Order: sequence, then structure tokens, then C-alpha cells
Amino acid sequence: MRISLVIIGLMAVFMAPNFFRASWDGAAEAEVTEPAGEPRLVAALFRSSWCSACRVIEPRIDDVREEYEAADIDWVKFDFTLGRRGGLREMAEMEGLLPIYDEAAGSTGFMLLIDRDTNQVFEMITMDYGRDQIREALDRWLVVVERLEAEGA
Repeated sequence: MRISLVIIGLMAVFMAPNFFRASWDGAAEAEVTEPAGEPRLVAALFRSSWCSACRVIEPRIDDVREEYEAADIDWVKFDFTLGRRGGLREMAEMEGLLPIYDEAAGSTGFMLLIDRDTNQVFEMITMDYGRDQIREALDRWLVVVERLEAEGA
């Protein structure tokens, strides 16, 4: 028990949120980026290893995501698995998504498509969505964001 607590404590020190930003694949990046200039459309996955809905939706999202690597989408993953939660709120703040994070924190099994500029949630992707429906949602909101930017909104 004590060894586990020591390991958890050491992990918290070495994974301090001010020094790392979690990427989609769970790896840590030493460089922190500012929200300005980043894609306006954010695909934020709320997941955990214990979430059965996550086990259904994540492979679908991962398959579709490969097709959208060149698209103007910021992919963010909030992993609420025990031991990985540290720094999530700070990451949300760095991404400009703090109000949405505060509202949804701890909930898992879905991906939100968000307008970074307004923090408006465009759509919630759940395990009920198949790969084609996920593609349709991404395409739909990419067009909306493109129109908003063209109008200066």
C-alpha cells in the first residue's frame, strides 16, 4: 500500500501540469501551446479505462480520426482513469475549454465537438454513433466553422 502511494506521489511530481500537455494518444509533450491560432473546432474525448461506452466509441473515433489528420480539428483527450487525472483541469484551461470541462468533468464515454471561440458544444458523439455518423458530424461542423470564420464571427 505504501509503495503504491509513493509511486502515485512521484508520478504527480513528474507529471506536473505546468510542464506537460497530454496529447490525444496519451503521450506527454514538453511544449505547451496557446489556444490562439489553434483550430477552432475541437474534438474533446471524455474517457476512462473503466468506461464500457469508451470501449465502444474509442475504436470508432480512432478509425475516423486517421482520415481527418489534415483537417482543421484539435483533438483533445480528457482521461479520467485513476492515476491519470492530474492536470486535466489545467490542460482544459490551456486549451480554452475550462467552462466545458468544469461542466462535464468526471463524465465519460463521449466526445464533444466544440467551437473553441465561443465554447459552444456543437454535438455530443456517443457510442450510438457509427463511424459514418462520426464522419458526418465532423464534416458538418467543419463546414459550419469555415462559414463562421469567413463571416468573421
